[in-house]
Amino acid sequence: MLKNKAYLFYLSGSVISAVGNGMQFIAITWLILELTDSSAQVGITLAIGFIPLMCLSSFGGMVADRYDRRIIMVAFNIFRFFSISIVPFVYWFGDLTIFIIYLMQLLNAVGTAYFVPANAAFVREIMADKEMYRANALTQVWIQVGKLSGAGIGGIFVAWFGSINVVFLNALTFLIGAVLIYKTRKGYVSPNEESPQNRNFWRDMNVGFKLVITQKNLLFYVGLSLLPAIFVYIYNLSVAIFVRNELGKGAESLGIIEGAYAAGALVIGVVISKHNNWLKNTLAIPLVIFIMAIPFVLFSLSNEVLTAAISVFLLGAAFQIGFTMFNTLLQITPPKAFVGRVTGFAKTLQSLLTFVALLYFGNWLESHSVRVLFSGIFALFTTVSLLTLTVVFFSQKQLQKNQKQSI
Repeated sequence: MLKNKAYLFYLSGSVISAVGNGMQFIAITWLILELTDSSAQVGITLAIGFIPLMCLSSFGGMVADRYDRRIIMVAFNIFRFFSISIVPFVYWFGDLTIFIIYLMQLLNAVGTAYFVPANAAFVREIMADKEMYRANALTQVWIQVGKLSGAGIGGIFVAWFGSINVVFLNALTFLIGAVLIYKTRKGYVSPNEESPQNRNFWRDMNVGFKLVITQKNLLFYVGLSLLPAIFVYIYNLSVAIFVRNELGKGAESLGIIEGAYAAGALVIGVVISKHNNWLKNTLAIPLVIFIMAIPFVLFSLSNEVLTAAISVFLLGAAFQIGFTMFNTLLQITPPKAFVGRVTGFAKTLQSLLTFVALLYFGNWLESHSVRVLFSGIFALFTTVSLLTLTVVFFSQKQLQKNQKQSI
């Protein structure tokens, strides 16, 4: 797989950006707590980043199904470099306030709204369908290597050099990523044989929406993708608050715990990159959901950095399985010409619900414990797992019945 030049450059760009993202989360969360000493502000800042994703992801998916996906990815990686650079430059040459961080989050999310659908569709372009599970698992393995490196050094860098300098390092990784993605191939490649001038925006958007709504299995997969997508951000909101307020530790401890998440995702990613046939069985879906539930209750019982890190290691492994399975199903189920729009629709829905959740729980955590929140998430995932088991079981029965009738 690594002999595929396009995939190798794509993978390298993804890993470099992942290193920056690993550092960015620690840096920006710690910076907000330093400026405001408020968990609500952490929630508000993270939530603000989802406003453009709610409004623009479906549009971004349509753009990804019209124009060269490589060019879109390069352009918006450069855009994100300038967006994130706003915060350190204002800090160095002006007076940084929480509102500047809000602006950065908004602009960075605009870039993400266009980048994510193009990215999902681009992978399907450069890889055969039969290689998608393995490609996604392998990509996530190396992304987690990047995040692990970023998280590991992020906490140390924040303590040594200050959170603001780490934010700028993250901005630079997007610029490097843009160069590497640009080198994946040459020339302009349209994802659709029909000329863009002959296509109508609203018609294309409506056709993509109808595809998701009318194909029950595709709509089901969109729903499944919500679980890891939403709750990984609730974890991100909670972990810094938990480390600072409930464990009484600093940025170095946050870096260790965040590194444990990436390490867990890395280890399980290596496994499923080699053994992924079981992910193709729909009966594995409820099991995957329940696996994602277990680390939350373990984390809620943690009283030390070590036990919290072990719980988060398991969380990273569990969410890695969920992301790989559900995102691959979204990529391989629709026709290639619709992958951008399907991904954009899913991202819009994910962003809307995540926005509401971050605002609500950011304020809720002002007067409640992270432990209580994570115990509730465990109960929710367990319930969804049981419901999904029922749905999958009866769907299999109906499929078998239809097959017998056709014979």
